[in-house]
Amino acid sequence: MTFAVKPEPREIPIGLIDQPERAARMAMDEEKLAELIASVRKFGILQRILLFRKGDRYEVVAGHRRYLAAVRVNLAAVPADVYPSKETALEGIKHAENRFREDLSPAEEAVYFDEILQGEAGGDVDKVCEIVGESRSYVEDRLLLFSGCPVVFEALKDRKIKLGIAAELNKVTDERARRAMLHDAIVNGSTIAVVRGMVSQWKQSADLGSAPLPAPGEASAPSAVPTSNYFTCVCCNGTDNVHLMVPVNVHQHCKLAILDKLIAAYNNP
Repeated sequence: MTFAVKPEPREIPIGLIDQPERAARMAMDEEKLAELIASVRKFGILQRILLFRKGDRYEVVAGHRRYLAAVRVNLAAVPADVYPSKETALEGIKHAENRFREDLSPAEEAVYFDEILQGEAGGDVDKVCEIVGESRSYVEDRLLLFSGCPVVFEALKDRKIKLGIAAELNKVTDERARRAMLHDAIVNGSTIAVVRGMVSQWKQSADLGSAPLPAPGEASAPSAVPTSNYFTCVCCNGTDNVHLMVPVNVHQHCKLAILDKLIAAYNNP
């Protein structure tokens, strides 16, 4: 991206600098920040902080961590590139720096993109793409996360599940089924492929008009869900406590030779 206005390199007193009104990071990695503080204490600020003029003061556009490190080290001034105004293109600079220097999580990107969408982009997704320098599919995927299930988004934000799993879970419209799959993904570490399989089986059941799945801890009659349903225990044919079920991979010949015999023996002692 090319900028029409070139910044002015200057030494700016630390007391005249304000933190960004909306920082891209939702939380700082304190260990990494401590490492940066040690580096700044030893070598000073090696990369200029990007600021824009705000009346008689300045606001950080990029280099928030460097600014915080400078404050902790009690530097009197910092080297900076100063822009005359807060151009929307500078949002792209901030996003790029955060993404490549200390990656934003997908959840943090989702919040960040939504704030831009509701703010300077004026509700235009294409404008968000222009500001952050990403494709429409990339931006939309994260915006959909933010507008999806809040519980799934919280799990993603806490890094309990991956981006692909969150996207799959948001395809499930039945809340109880989605909660059961989310629980399985967190507790058993289900892969995207496993979750995608559960979602596919849920869709097939929904198309067949099956009753909704029980919530974790709720009991339901075995007849509530057909025995062909993914969420039916292969041993007891029960459909309760779905959140306690785990996926099992088995060869067809092993199933015939071993598992089927064990299940038959279990059901007919």
